[in-house]
Amino acid sequence: MTNSAEKSARFDLVIIGAGMAGLSLLHLLRSSIEQGLKVALVERFELPSLTNKDAGQDTERPPSFDGRATALSYGSQQIFSQLGVWSEIEAAACSIENIQVSDQGRFGQTHIKHTDANVESLGYIIRNRALGEGLIANLPQQLTILAPDSVTAIEITANQKASLTLAAGNTLDAELVVMADGGRSDLAKQLGIQQQSHRYNTHALVTSVRIDRSHKHWAYERFTEAGPIALLPLGEDEFAVVWTLADEVIEEYLAADEATLIDRLQSAFGYRAGRIIALGARASYPLALVKAQEQIRPHLVLLGNAAHSLHPVAGQGFNLALRDAAALAEKINLAFDNGTPIGRWSVVQGYYQQQKTDQRNTIMGSDLLPRLFSQKNTALRCSRDMGLIGLALAPTVRKLFARQAMGLGQPAAKVAVHLSDQKHEQALGQLS
Repeated sequence: MTNSAEKSARFDLVIIGAGMAGLSLLHLLRSSIEQGLKVALVERFELPSLTNKDAGQDTERPPSFDGRATALSYGSQQIFSQLGVWSEIEAAACSIENIQVSDQGRFGQTHIKHTDANVESLGYIIRNRALGEGLIANLPQQLTILAPDSVTAIEITANQKASLTLAAGNTLDAELVVMADGGRSDLAKQLGIQQQSHRYNTHALVTSVRIDRSHKHWAYERFTEAGPIALLPLGEDEFAVVWTLADEVIEEYLAADEATLIDRLQSAFGYRAGRIIALGARASYPLALVKAQEQIRPHLVLLGNAAHSLHPVAGQGFNLALRDAAALAEKINLAFDNGTPIGRWSVVQGYYQQQKTDQRNTIMGSDLLPRLFSQKNTALRCSRDMGLIGLALAPTVRKLFARQAMGLGQPAAKVAVHLSDQKHEQALGQLS
């Protein structure tokens, strides 16, 4: 693994961004990289495990190393298991065995249990810092890492290759560029790729709470008029909290003292999970559905939040990004094996065609739920309550719902893994 490149260097693939999507793609491409696929990773932050993994709290870290938590679906856990990543993060992950969905002030609610889908867990919650450090562990040794550095300009040249200019002064040529640098990058704008954005006029207040009992691996999704409140199990008596609040009150809630905020959260959520006895650090971010108008061009793919950023309801954002990364890696691995240029239009278009239905369905569901449960219309509220009750009473429908939430509602990409005593093998099989 190298941390520098020549003044001008040529790569098969350059990945911009060492967030969770970009790092996952590297693991999915491991066997091709070890067989000669030339890959560079460009990240504007210094990567902790390349310097001091135990650096202080004030050390500037990539977004994948912050204090928030991420929900991993069962399907995502299976992908990480096949890649050998799960062993790096399993100890830090808390399983979700049961989920309760309820409507504030209404009678409708349902329970989804791991036994509905005949699995040990519906999913897992893990702090971003642990997930990020697990993803950066054991990256392919043949990888070139340029960090801290950033791409200041990008263009597709006349001879159909991507040319990148770095802040450090280097230039990189690549057959394919994957932009996984988040939803706020100016690089897509440089290429004329616009974003479609729908604001929900709400913010997510993100924190953690300790309660007076064990959570027993229950997760809770409580819909209120302002939006959903999610309590996601972490430690034995700890939940990660994602609390949707109207834009006009978010600053007041962020500034409130701990006792006041605990009272407000307890009042909004109730006591079904226990009594809140302590509150962690808090942060917030505006909620919006953001989609790039173009995700692919010849020699270019947008991945993760650069391609789509979802409402956090149901925790599907990263899980969709991981499925995208798996599908893209499948196409790159196949093209590399066949000697096909990996940036060719047929390769990137094949990736998008494979994933567009999954993206459409996941985005639609993540957008529909907060809209549906924020409506004050009495007839509509009664209808959704009946829907929750019907879900509770219909095992087959509940099982299908559980499978979708677990990331198993669509055919899985073939995951290529490294076998130390064998040559590159594709497809250990599809997740079922």
